[in-house]
Amino acid sequence: MDKLFEIHDYELLSKKVYRILKSRILEGFFKPGEKLLESRIAKQLGVSRTPVREALRLLASAGFAKMSPNQAIIVAEISKKDLQEVIQIRGVLEGLAARLAITFITEEDIAALENCNENMERFLSENNITDFSKESNRFHELILSKCGNDRLVHIRKNLENQIYQFRNISLHIPGRLETALKEHKEIAEAIKQKDADKADDLSKKHIANELKNILSSHEEKKI
Repeated sequence: MDKLFEIHDYELLSKKVYRILKSRILEGFFKPGEKLLESRIAKQLGVSRTPVREALRLLASAGFAKMSPNQAIIVAEISKKDLQEVIQIRGVLEGLAARLAITFITEEDIAALENCNENMERFLSENNITDFSKESNRFHELILSKCGNDRLVHIRKNLENQIYQFRNISLHIPGRLETALKEHKEIAEAIKQKDADKADDLSKKHIANELKNILSSHEEKKI
């Protein structure tokens, strides 16, 4: 009985370490190509190397890390081609989610979308890119949650994990915050007016602009 409890406890610890490391990768704390040193991570988190080793295995299985030629575990890199393909697919999914959400969205949901935009406007005035990004994510997640298609939600969230850190890069480009806010307001208004075609089109254009900004900021270096 004790042994089973210990194993269960170990599994929980490994998953907790995994979530911490995944979050740090997504937030850009660990950069693409950076080594994930088992001993250093264990020391930083105050745990033994065993749950860290398992967490790194989980990261590799999920595509967030990979084994380098010299057997080191490094943060997975994504090529410009990979990034372009992922964001192109995401644009289609965002458009479809906005189109479908019109059937299910309520007045309270519309108010929540407008509240997101108001918060983004405030964070823009404060040049608070971190909270602007969080509010932007909340805006898109709300629309996604109202699309009524579980498979669409699952696929889109998997893609989001692959490009989260690069979306934040886009928001650091001069003028992108203002443009992104304008695009969010237009999407919210189209949904409010129950204009499915316009909501779909605006959502796709929003993601296309995001891709353009990310790629232009890395035109002379590998992502």
